[in-house]
Amino acid sequence: MSEPLFLCATTRLAQTLRGEVPGGLAVWRTRPALTLGQWLATLADEAQLTGIAELPVALDAFAEKLLWEKVIAASLTEAAPLFDIQGMAASAAEAHALSQVWNIQPAESALSDEARLFIGWQAEFDKRCRAAGWIDAAGLQRRLIELIEAGHFTLPAAITVTGFDRHTPLELRLLAALQGRGVSLENGQKTTVNRSTEDGAVAGRQRRSLACADVDAECMAVAAWAAAQLRAKPAARLGIVAPDLAGVRDRLEFLLDDALHPALIRPDAAEVQRSFNFSLGRALADLPLIRVALDLLALGGSRAKLEQSRFSALLLSSGWSASDAEADGRARLDVALRRDLPYFTTLPALIRLAGRLADDEPPLCPQTMAALEGMLEVAGGAPRKLLPGQWAGVFRQCLKAAGWPGDRELSSHEFQARLAFAEVLDGFGRFDGLLGALAFTEAVHRLSQLCRQRIFQPETRGRPAIQVLGVLESAGLEFDALWVMGMNDDLWPPPPRPNPLLPAEALRAAGAAHASAEVELDFARRVHARLLLAAPTVTFSWGQADGNRVLRPSPLIAGIPASSEPAGAFSSLARQLAAVAGTACEQLADAVAPPVADGEKVSGGSWLLRAQAICPAWAYYQFRLGGEAMDEPVEGLDPAARGTLVHEALEAFWTAVRSSAALAGLGEAGRRQAIAESVDQALQNFELDRRLTLPARFRLLEAARLARLLDVWLQVESRREQPFDVLACEQAAEVEIEEIKVKMVVDRIDQLADGRQVIIDYKTGASIDTKNWAALRITEPQLPIYAALVNEDVAAVVFAKVLLDKPAFAGVADEKDILPGVQGIGDDKQKIFDPAEFPDWVAVITHWRERLHAVAKEVRQGQAGVMFADEKALQYCEVLPLLRLPERRRLLAMALQPADD
Repeated sequence: MSEPLFLCATTRLAQTLRGEVPGGLAVWRTRPALTLGQWLATLADEAQLTGIAELPVALDAFAEKLLWEKVIAASLTEAAPLFDIQGMAASAAEAHALSQVWNIQPAESALSDEARLFIGWQAEFDKRCRAAGWIDAAGLQRRLIELIEAGHFTLPAAITVTGFDRHTPLELRLLAALQGRGVSLENGQKTTVNRSTEDGAVAGRQRRSLACADVDAECMAVAAWAAAQLRAKPAARLGIVAPDLAGVRDRLEFLLDDALHPALIRPDAAEVQRSFNFSLGRALADLPLIRVALDLLALGGSRAKLEQSRFSALLLSSGWSASDAEADGRARLDVALRRDLPYFTTLPALIRLAGRLADDEPPLCPQTMAALEGMLEVAGGAPRKLLPGQWAGVFRQCLKAAGWPGDRELSSHEFQARLAFAEVLDGFGRFDGLLGALAFTEAVHRLSQLCRQRIFQPETRGRPAIQVLGVLESAGLEFDALWVMGMNDDLWPPPPRPNPLLPAEALRAAGAAHASAEVELDFARRVHARLLLAAPTVTFSWGQADGNRVLRPSPLIAGIPASSEPAGAFSSLARQLAAVAGTACEQLADAVAPPVADGEKVSGGSWLLRAQAICPAWAYYQFRLGGEAMDEPVEGLDPAARGTLVHEALEAFWTAVRSSAALAGLGEAGRRQAIAESVDQALQNFELDRRLTLPARFRLLEAARLARLLDVWLQVESRREQPFDVLACEQAAEVEIEEIKVKMVVDRIDQLADGRQVIIDYKTGASIDTKNWAALRITEPQLPIYAALVNEDVAAVVFAKVLLDKPAFAGVADEKDILPGVQGIGDDKQKIFDPAEFPDWVAVITHWRERLHAVAKEVRQGQAGVMFADEKALQYCEVLPLLRLPERRRLLAMALQPADD
């Protein structure tokens, strides 16, 4: 007798049944197993080929959403740009499917405004489908069921229905039609477990629940369990089920890799077959090779300015042009891009920048630039609007000109992804009638949407021992052991999400999917009963906390006994290497670097001594080895640029107004005029230095900000009691400390009537620290360097807090009343220097000289340890990753851990 047809609830179950090998047979017939949708699709093909019926063209999910978008946009007319048309189309498509699959026909009196609007859309949708000869997926299934009821098609003698947790009315109608045609139907499901047996072992099966500290601990317990199971029984078939598989996928995948395949950490082993497989694929658009292709098309076809970060990501991506051969040149161009181009820029601007750099040095990446120019030429030569099918050919030409998919051999997964992308391009012409003629950028946007909808799963060879599944994909599958994770009450049962375009009462009455809490609870109970029977041993786990949020277990596992054993743990690769390092590896102290050699140039100026005082390793990595962070593009001006403008505006003002007497003589109108001229000069200098032109409106706003800031600050300057002359602005100075040359620039030097000088450093940030001047390690050394080692006539060193809110001077002086708010040494209100240790100005200068020499001596001797008093002081460290602070915290925690732990 021929084997019955298996109609399966999921694609994975159908694949599993087709792949089963009958015991003792060398040759066998593959089991006929299809999903219900796949089988009905074969009937639709039969109907067309044999002439049973003229069926309309079936719309796939993407095409259906496009049609809904057009229907909804047409109904909203001028107001369409104010709405999320794509989101509304997704809801409308779901509502349309629900109404057909669950036979939802709400009464007219029960319709909300949204439901009435949807009924109008639905009528227009059906009208357009009839006119074009289209039909949606649910409608096609209804039509095929009607043909079965009418006696058409040659049907199997027997059908086994398996893996369904519940049947929709449309599925029940199909089963009834099959029985009416004499088909023998068999339920392939196991007998549902009796609820009275859920609170313990079920017919000799072991059940347990396990509380874990959080999701990370839960994932670690799952990985440890999987490793232990395979060690005990290498041929075991294991299942891991998670309601929120997308939320835990990455961390669970990393831990399984660490526990089961530590040797495959090498990059060249990324695609080696693992012993586990995830049912959840990734969107085609998220794969690196396809993302690069879409980025190339998006950037090449856009005439508008785009975020600089998008060009940076493209330069650093492989998969196009000479990505391997010119990797270094691309990285250098990326540095120049961040430094020289504005936040919003264009691809031609990037090409021009590369051309300017080529005048000063060998070309950075000539093949890359030629590829971009070729792509721009192809894109620029295309008509303004084309049909999707025509754009597919243009896109291929653009990618070919850009050298996609690159200059290296593709891996197996990349080759499969490229084939999948080619299929998407081949099918792009299917949407000619729906989308009509499109501009280049809109066509790229639609292609990206299509790639985001296409789920890619690399081909899996053989049958991995571990299957990681969502609750739906686990239907009908059996395992030797099963772990169900994420059993928290906020995830299981899942929260209801009724469709907003259909009446909630009608959805609940029909028992439609996700309609209510009662529907979701019933569904979860069915799945739970099925999972209890899916393996001889089943573990249900849940997390007790998510950050500061306390979590609770699902009520469905309340009757399952708690595990008496703690959650398992495995030794990760990092821990194994650390253990080896403690015994078999030679340990070297790296806190001492080579001393500064004779003639060695050490850059950094006062910042070198500042970094050495805060953390010696910072000074070594950044200023002796030359490590530095790349610029991060920002829209408009970043805080550093705004501070630079303030410095330049003040420099321009005091260059013109040289003294307190000249400031007082300006008067109100004259001061405002001088401020306006200084601000304008500062903005001009800034634009020349940065080789950019600020937008007119932005420039106007920035000028107003600077003018207001200077006006507020000059009111503070006008309150100074002692007259002064401005000797210098942005004064360069150089001093040698412990044979290390330190260059610096002082913002301003004032001279008092008695010839003594005041050193001023502008600060535009709210946080200013002067207490460190009395410490052993001076972390703000610039002013002390000048006062102690450059100029002997200094009477005060101060920061000028140029702020709109509470502007003031902050620092220390030889005596009080030199500057408003600045106390003198020995004054009772002076809080920086202890009078017992620093009785006079000479003691302060002596302290600064000694401490600065001590810190410079550390630099010269090569002291480079990761030592600091406060991690917050590393805020401006550009080489923070090299300090390996997480490793330091881990070592400190291990050192503080009690010995018995």
